[in-house]
Amino acid sequence: MSSFRRPRSAEIVSLARRELGLALLAGAATAMLPARSAWSQAGAAKTAPAAASLYTVEMIVFRNSGSAAGEDTTAAGNEFLQDSDTGGNDGARSARFGELLPATRRRMSDVAARLNAAGGHKVIAHAVWTQTASAWNTGSSIPVEQLGLSGSGLTGVVRLERGTYLHLGFNLVFAPSANTRYTLAQIRRIKLNERQYFDHPALGIIAQVAPRGSEEPG
Repeated sequence: MSSFRRPRSAEIVSLARRELGLALLAGAATAMLPARSAWSQAGAAKTAPAAASLYTVEMIVFRNSGSAAGEDTTAAGNEFLQDSDTGGNDGARSARFGELLPATRRRMSDVAARLNAAGGHKVIAHAVWTQTASAWNTGSSIPVEQLGLSGSGLTGVVRLERGTYLHLGFNLVFAPSANTRYTLAQIRRIKLNERQYFDHPALGIIAQVAPRGSEEPG
């Protein structure tokens, strides 16, 4: 005689419930895979390095017309390493030039006009551009030729650096003639949207740095 026994109704119901439960668990696990993958992608996006900030820099270079012709003031204003920043680097390893902006984007056109009208000064260069800041104390700089500031005998570089604080510096030479040479080399901590005056017996700079996109013509 066969030992086969027909399953009871209760056993059939229990078996069906068990199979249904396994199917539901498998479906739930499958449904979780895209969500977990998306979560992993989101986590990777959060840990990706942020793009370097872009700044708008405006700079007016002017000459004090009362300075003596032929005087060598190379040492005057030679304070290029006057500041220090012990904090961590918060900029790109090297400064990256963005673009020259038109005169309509200048915020200090009124300042340049007043300097020229005062009689004791003469604006020799005025430009506005965008760039990133380099990491602090890397020595990365942008030549004035690239910034549209090389007219009237002006040569040198501009430095924008970011450590714990933002720093702006210049190493400029103004040689209007063969017998006249002025050097301005300074760097200092600055605040965004605040006008900075770099002093020199014969040469001066007024500069302003703003986050890209926040500038408004003034």
